[in-house]
Amino acid sequence: MFKSKSLLMLITGIGLALIILGIIQFAQKGFVNSETETVNDSANVPVTDPIAAQYANAPASILSAAQTEFEFSLTGTGVPGAGLSLQNDAREIARTKVSGDGEWALNFSANATSSSLALDLLMLTPDGHQIRSDQSLFIVKALDTPKQEGGVSTSSKALLLLTAPGAHSRVLQSPYSSLPQKNGFMLEAIDYDNSGGVIFSGSSEKQGKVRIYAGGNLVGESHVDNQGRWSLIFGNIMPLGEYKIIAELIVPEGETVMLTLPFSRMRPMFEAENSPKILVEHLDDRIQIGRALFGGGYQYSVIYAPEALEE
Repeated sequence: MFKSKSLLMLITGIGLALIILGIIQFAQKGFVNSETETVNDSANVPVTDPIAAQYANAPASILSAAQTEFEFSLTGTGVPGAGLSLQNDAREIARTKVSGDGEWALNFSANATSSSLALDLLMLTPDGHQIRSDQSLFIVKALDTPKQEGGVSTSSKALLLLTAPGAHSRVLQSPYSSLPQKNGFMLEAIDYDNSGGVIFSGSSEKQGKVRIYAGGNLVGESHVDNQGRWSLIFGNIMPLGEYKIIAELIVPEGETVMLTLPFSRMRPMFEAENSPKILVEHLDDRIQIGRALFGGGYQYSVIYAPEALEE
């Protein structure tokens, strides 16, 4: 009797164990199926780029500019597939499309009667965003009258100056025979603002230290980088008036080179009704440009002829 009762309890325990095991396996199977369905459902949800990536579109940039008589050609980079509008005073003068490689090129004719143009780029990205470039390309025509050759009107070389707020200007084409230079050491441009902040920039064939003097006073120094470029940025050091600017290249175990140039700070332009957006001064040995910046403020640039160099 006792043995039969023990046997019955053993059988009952085994049965309960089998039932509990079956319940656990069912629950686990259901959990796995639930995860699988969740994964499958998420696979049907379209994957989108992060918001930051969607709007991280860099503005279009100008890399080069060239002139053939009254025709100009530009090349640059931008967002692949974007539309590009070249504008002068908010008026479109040419348009193109950025290639799949992120490159673009366009040609346009400049009005022969215009003495200067301030060109900006407006890009429309494939996702519908408008992005204005912070660069501006200034075309400043020479003052001399176009010559007649065989009855065909030809133009002189214009100044093609690429600028951006807070950055040094780049001379893409000079109306002069060259820029001021000695022994491969060149001063390309002087940029400044209404407060007297200034940027000196240029290039050098030799590595070395560059020092800048204004009115006989040392204002700072920099070095020629690996690309052969140099620039110095200073705040509030350029007072009104006329004085000498000296750019000095000190080469280790080599000859020191000095460029001495006359400087006259352009009188500040102010934001007032009917104020000019661009003002150009043609002097005997240099061109000075003052222009209003998009969003406010003014910036000025000085480009020298080689004859401006003083011994």
